[in-house]
Amino acid sequence: MAQRREPGVLVLAKELSAAIVKHVEDREYSPTYLISEIGGKLSRVLIGGVLDQIENRGSEDDPFYTARVIDPNGDFYYLQAGQYNPEGATALSKLEIGVPVLCVGKVRARTPEDSERTYVSVQPESIRAASMDEVNHWAIKACDTLMRRINANKAFGEDDEALKRANLTGREMDGLELSKDFYPTIAVENYQALLYDCLTRLAGGDVAMPETTNFTGEFEPAAKTEPKVVEKTKEIIEEAAEPASGDDNEAKVLAAIKKMDEGDGIYYDDLGIAISVEGIDGPMLDEILDSLTDQGRIFQPRFNHYKEA
Repeated sequence: MAQRREPGVLVLAKELSAAIVKHVEDREYSPTYLISEIGGKLSRVLIGGVLDQIENRGSEDDPFYTARVIDPNGDFYYLQAGQYNPEGATALSKLEIGVPVLCVGKVRARTPEDSERTYVSVQPESIRAASMDEVNHWAIKACDTLMRRINANKAFGEDDEALKRANLTGREMDGLELSKDFYPTIAVENYQALLYDCLTRLAGGDVAMPETTNFTGEFEPAAKTEPKVVEKTKEIIEEAAEPASGDDNEAKVLAAIKKMDEGDGIYYDDLGIAISVEGIDGPMLDEILDSLTDQGRIFQPRFNHYKEA
């Protein structure tokens, strides 16, 4: 199997900002994970929203960009990119305030010596302008991922059959078990409320947005572009969408590689962002890429780049 980076996990801003516990596995080259209260095991994340603020706090010769992205629920991601992440800094410098974006990046948590508060940020590896339709698709899949974590969290230690039905990957089960160790008591209902509010807004419902100087808070409701995506918010909270077949997902990934390849293959992160709107997350994408490689339908012309054979 070809070596690849950690998959980008879809996570809403409120869950990410509360993921303040660090975890390093007992293995060579283990990244530093942030474990969320509800069981997210986060090293690299795939986030989406509207770019609300951006500022170069460095200089023209030595830039250090900070940015803020507001997710469809009205919560904030904080991004940073400086001299140790020149690609991320360059990508941020080309974006304008108010544009919808999708971003893959590494998570970082910092607790200042004179403070008890932990600040969580994302260092963008790949960020691009997107359509609101793409951001809405991303948000629906992020909600589906959160719903699975909620259901698994409620079933853990109480209902083995319900836990099996959650169909967690090994990585997701690790995150759930670690969260139980690090956060002995959590208010699961807070995440149920987060899920409900986000889906209500995506359905075009009325949920108050926080004030922000640069963004009006008027996300285009997903119901306008996908009228049947969310018919009854409460039903969506209780039932996950039926997954597409493996063959269908392989066809989608192969089509994306064909479409986006400009000659040298498509970079893994860019492919992950593009295909996320089809409901294919990082672990699923890894399995599909392995399958397509084994079938001889794609290959890597260089590390982490994929091309049709």
